[in-house]
Amino acid sequence: MMTELLDPKNDYVFKRIFGSEENKDVLLAFLNHTFKNAGESLLTEIVLINPYLDKDTPRDKQSILDIRAKTDQGELNAVV
Repeated sequence: MMTELLDPKNDYVFKRIFGSEENKDVLLAFLNHTFKNAGESLLTEIVLINPYLDKDTPRDKQSILDIRAKTDQGELNAVV
């Protein structure tokens, strides 16, 4: 039986691979590899939380974050 690999560039597949509690280690490794290559601070922790940010005013657009992460310097950053 031949199994096709799912394309991780597909949003649904990407979120299933990287957006779950049981795969946080995979996400952390992926992001740290990317950040290291870009000369950025490495991440020490990933907290998966509600990705929807409330509007401050009725005219604001709603924002949806994919990831919030804490760097090795203690900074909490949004990785959109």
